[in-house]
Amino acid sequence: MDIISGIFFALAMVLAVMLGGQTIDYTWGPALLALALSLVCSIPRAASRAAWTRSTQVAVCMLLLAGGWILFRCAGSPVREFARSDALLVAGMLSSFFWALWMPPGGGGLRVLMVGLALLVLANTGIAVHQLSHPDFAWPFASRADDLPSGLFGHYNHFADFSLVAAVVLAARFARAGDHGCERLLQLLGALAGVGGVILSGSRGGLLSLGVALMVFLVLWTVLAWRDKTKHSKVLTVLCMTVPLLLALLAGPLLEQVEQRRGMHQSTGTVAGTADNVFRLTFVGVAFDVAAKHGWKGGGSRSFGWGKYACWDPELHGSWDRFDDDLVHNEFAQLATDYGWTGVLLVSAAVVAVGLAGVAGMISRGGESCAAVDAAAIGGLAAMAGTLVHSNFSFVTHTLPGAMYLGLAMGLILPRLSGAGCNGGLGDRQTWFKRGVLFALFAGMGVMGIQASRVYRELWHVWFAPPLLVSAPLPDEALAKIEQANRWWPSADLSGAAAGLSRAAADDKASSAAERERWLARTAHYYAGAAKLNSLDPEWALNGGNVLSSIGRDEEAERWFLQAIELEGGMESLFRARYYYGRHLYQRWYRLWTQERRAEEALYQFLQARDVLREAQKVTPEGYWGEEGRALQKELEDAIRFLEGAQVVPREPER
Repeated sequence: MDIISGIFFALAMVLAVMLGGQTIDYTWGPALLALALSLVCSIPRAASRAAWTRSTQVAVCMLLLAGGWILFRCAGSPVREFARSDALLVAGMLSSFFWALWMPPGGGGLRVLMVGLALLVLANTGIAVHQLSHPDFAWPFASRADDLPSGLFGHYNHFADFSLVAAVVLAARFARAGDHGCERLLQLLGALAGVGGVILSGSRGGLLSLGVALMVFLVLWTVLAWRDKTKHSKVLTVLCMTVPLLLALLAGPLLEQVEQRRGMHQSTGTVAGTADNVFRLTFVGVAFDVAAKHGWKGGGSRSFGWGKYACWDPELHGSWDRFDDDLVHNEFAQLATDYGWTGVLLVSAAVVAVGLAGVAGMISRGGESCAAVDAAAIGGLAAMAGTLVHSNFSFVTHTLPGAMYLGLAMGLILPRLSGAGCNGGLGDRQTWFKRGVLFALFAGMGVMGIQASRVYRELWHVWFAPPLLVSAPLPDEALAKIEQANRWWPSADLSGAAAGLSRAAADDKASSAAERERWLARTAHYYAGAAKLNSLDPEWALNGGNVLSSIGRDEEAERWFLQAIELEGGMESLFRARYYYGRHLYQRWYRLWTQERRAEEALYQFLQARDVLREAQKVTPEGYWGEEGRALQKELEDAIRFLEGAQVVPREPER
């Protein structure tokens, strides 16, 4: 059963990388199903009488405490779809962890996984090479997010993270496990392809993290060589002292070349310059401001997404009109905002416990019979170090593949068996504990995997693969599929996407006035649905207000605008809620003034609009509004001067 379980786990990794290498949670469905099947096939191993060491028991307890805290806080998170995503990531990480922990390091399950991992990294790197000359290549999808090579992933950072993990895990297996010749050749090729993939990706954080992972790998290999008193120990010691110097010398030119390839005109070519990224540092600073408001418990899943608006100070932080992001691009800061300092302490304690247990186990055991155990520990420690460093530059563990190979690395690290050697026994309590964990993970991922896969299949031709239904002249079929998916998998993003399609249909020049009215009413309905599912995102309130304003539902529109202004905080430059509210007031009351002669009320509202626009000007860069904004201000000032010159006394409208 080990081999069958290994096949399903390798399949889960392939499906996660190929179909689910993104933060959209329903795309993880097929991989979750395969992962659940791998757990079922590992039942004999989960029920075996092979004992955990005391240090492994402590590490497992710490990891379960950390995961339990996150799941507990997910249950109380204000936005349910974000809580669902984070809960699935925790389940995927723990499943990978336990699967790796109770699979024998030299057994068929892990050996099959290493073959699958090597083939997967070779395929990814091969696709990345092709993307150098054909950047539009995005199979199996219609498009991808970036022009930099990303393999089967949509984004180069996720490709880099997968490549560095695969590189060190396969290198450790090649160096220590002593598998058959063909397997070792494949492992070597996969390790080299992983290193090449990081370089091809153009990810500066990935390159730095790969350097850290390789150094951890080399140091641990040297420690094992001295432990076993091999003839290579002195050579490896010399390498440990010289390789850091070599990496330091190569870091500058390599980073400079990568930055130039990415079109960065102010390239620093230094590690410090790479770390000193204004955008990332700004977001991290704001994240800690958000975390300070929530203290020890945190604000809930992805609370940075809405918490940053209230903490944003345009004078201090500037205007980042490109970024409407729920993620910090730094997993430590993300953890602090979402799950508080309690989450930070528990996760940090779990990582430290796993690392110390792994190092202690490596030092205490010895002999050729433990070569595969040592290979797993070296690869796991190096991979964990690399991906955790990389998580300071990107949200790599907020995708299912990232969560899976972080859990896999931790499971590989821990000593499996009691005693200094590789043999031992297990009591009934641990056996029942393993069965309970397996059943809980299998049930949760099986149910969610089936549901998510249904949604993914429903939406496959809407956005992901040609023929894209969103490209059709009228979006009726696409909207029907989105509505069905939203019933199965409630999501504000799905409702918002439906609203965008409906709005595009309303703006079609071929639409009649009646059709336009119908489409806009439908658009407002979708935005209302999105706001109900996520009432903390100003995007839905703002867009809904603009649509309602355009179809004359003025009172409703104004309530939406006021809500958007409250939610956007200091990010007027991103959402422009004050600007659109001021424009709405002017247009509405100019119409009522000219058509119904309500001059006193119109003047009152014009003055309100002017105040709102002046507030907006204070928090946006000079010249940000462009010609449209300047024309609006001029028309408004002209109208106010005319009415005041006519001795009109402003009067508040009756509600």
